[in-house]
Amino acid sequence: MNRRELMLAGPIFAAQSRLGLAQSGSSAKPDGPAETPGTPPTILLNDYLPHSIYQIPVTEVPKAKFRVFDGHNHGHGPLSVTEMLKIMDKVGVEKSVIFTGATTVDRFNEIAHGYADHPDRFDLWCMFDLRGIDETGFGSNAIKSLEECHRAGAKGVGELHDKGRGIFSGQNAVARGSVHTSRPEHGRSQSNLNGGPTFTQDPSPPPPPDAPIGPHPDDPRLDQLWDKAGQLGMPISFHTSDPIWSYLPMDNTNDGLMNGWTWRIVLEPGTYDHDQLVNSLENAVKKHPKTQFIACHLFNLDYNLTRLGEMLDRYPNLYADIAARFAETATIPRFVHRFLSKYSDRIVYGTDVTYNEPFFATTFRILETEDEHFYMRGKVETANFNFNYHWALNGFGLPDEVLRKIYYDNMAAIMARAEQNRES
Repeated sequence: MNRRELMLAGPIFAAQSRLGLAQSGSSAKPDGPAETPGTPPTILLNDYLPHSIYQIPVTEVPKAKFRVFDGHNHGHGPLSVTEMLKIMDKVGVEKSVIFTGATTVDRFNEIAHGYADHPDRFDLWCMFDLRGIDETGFGSNAIKSLEECHRAGAKGVGELHDKGRGIFSGQNAVARGSVHTSRPEHGRSQSNLNGGPTFTQDPSPPPPPDAPIGPHPDDPRLDQLWDKAGQLGMPISFHTSDPIWSYLPMDNTNDGLMNGWTWRIVLEPGTYDHDQLVNSLENAVKKHPKTQFIACHLFNLDYNLTRLGEMLDRYPNLYADIAARFAETATIPRFVHRFLSKYSDRIVYGTDVTYNEPFFATTFRILETEDEHFYMRGKVETANFNFNYHWALNGFGLPDEVLRKIYYDNMAAIMARAEQNRES
């Protein structure tokens, strides 16, 4: 599960008439002269939670129209497996991929034990063991761990990450891909030299100067692992980069500032930027055609689906999941409708959050209905990073044949195709 579930507040800015954005550390009324009739109020953007005034259809979709195969989840979290199953049954999720995070067979078996009574409902995936990646002869131990996890029941590999500093996987945490986190405890005022707002938090402290850069997807040292995963019939789920707003200037021109500030990317010497990350994963996909790759979160190209479509055209072993990118796409529903319809064989439904019924109902509403201009940000039931934007959401109104594929068929096809490529 993405850590953004825990970071709901977002940046704090004040929206002021004619003055743009100004700093404010709380929702309290600022010091100064009392407001007089006709004076625009000062409203914190973080507190701006509008209600739609349009008297238009509102559709409730508590259960998916067709069965669901969730291709992106991190486990039951604070729920018990029994509680997770109850929600799955109620909302129509027939099966879920669980990213265990395990790099060794012992850890994999430990986690798998909790799901052992329901093998038809959960597909458990492992991770690569990248310890010793910088040592001569790297590979044999990593392949051994992968083979052991596969024999123990691992169906795929993921969710691997690279957000600039290379892939992190279990014990090679020094190469962890996240080069940014919001650290309120380090907060202090800091002016934006580009003329943007003044923030109440510093960007994250940089990693130690001796922290190594991990391997990126097209690193030759990883070729044997990509190939081995293909030979074992194990698809790869890969999270590369982050939403584009995390890379843009943190000022009043940033369209996705509410999440962009919290998940801003602080680029440092030796780290990859957004385009380099996308190119690196594309190179790996191209180089290993017998390995099935699922680019998480629409390859983080939700802002440029045309580019994603071009890659889907080029590489039949590439898929993308829509996990945690519902709000980002629900602001451009007509374009997304056309994109998802054109690439209906290549898109996978995913959640990336601890299961709860209101979250599912919102994602189903976005995919299935033509509802317009509705807000979910600030609603307790769906309080997580998926909807922490200031804009309204709209439904895609996807046809049944597209819904069937995205909800279930495509994930099942990925597993079947991976098995067909498996070497006996």
